Amino acid sequence: MSETLSTKQELTGRIVRVYADLSPKKRRIADFVLKDYKRLFLMTAKELAQACAVSEPTVMRFAIDLGFSGYVDFEKFIKGLLHIELTAVERMNRTEARGDEGAPLQRYGRNAITNLENMMESVTPLEQRHLAKTLFAAKEVSVVGLRASNSLAQYFGYLLNKIRPNVTVATSFSSDLLDQIAVAGSGHVLFAIAFPRYPRRTIELMEYARSMGSKVIGLSDAHTSPIITRADQYVVIDVEGISFIDPLEHV
Repeated sequence: MSETLSTKQELTGRIVRVYADLSPKKRRIADFVLKDYKRLFLMTAKELAQACAVSEPTVMRFAIDLGFSGYVDFEKFIKGLLHIELTAVERMNRTEARGDEGAPLQRYGRNAITNLENMMESVTPLEQRHLAKTLFAAKEVSVVGLRASNSLAQYFGYLLNKIRPNVTVATSFSSDLLDQIAVAGSGHVLFAIAFPRYPRRTIELMEYARSMGSKVIGLSDAHTSPIITRADQYVVIDVEGISFIDPLEHV
């Protein structure tokens, strides 16, 4: 997972570059992050400030010193890294430690509403039309979703098949799919869906499809996702989770 390594290196590099010029209080935050950045999972600016015994504005200024527009921008960067890094068990343990935000159903409901609002702001009508034209013009479309994205691929492929012919759904890596991609060539579109942790097989399928002349569309959670960086066209839909299970209903 070279993307994960490069993201971790970028975080470390940003801190190292400014460390000598940081105030003693900001160095406390830097030391906290360098020692165990995974502790930042679901931490607010206030909680990070309390953990480092500094003020909340100091945390904000620290994020700006690292080159982020503010703590929200820094938080998104960290979230993208931890979505890849944390295992399901680690996410669950960290989530269960936060038992002060109401009953689970209410917390999940508020989280789902937030995700829907973010999705409506991030996907433009122009992007939708552009993708629709690509799918309409293709001779064949393969919708791929492995592991946790299995149900998303099944649902999207089922509905797409109702409005255009030659749609197949792949929820596992198979030689039949490789043969289909090779034979279809430039008239083929691979629609790949994957969220953290991004299945290696999905990435391999995307790379193979591009080498065979297929156009690749990616659907994932961040512009740094290996699904997005390997796609010709893409849709980015943020997945803001409060549990070890990623909420995908808005996707």
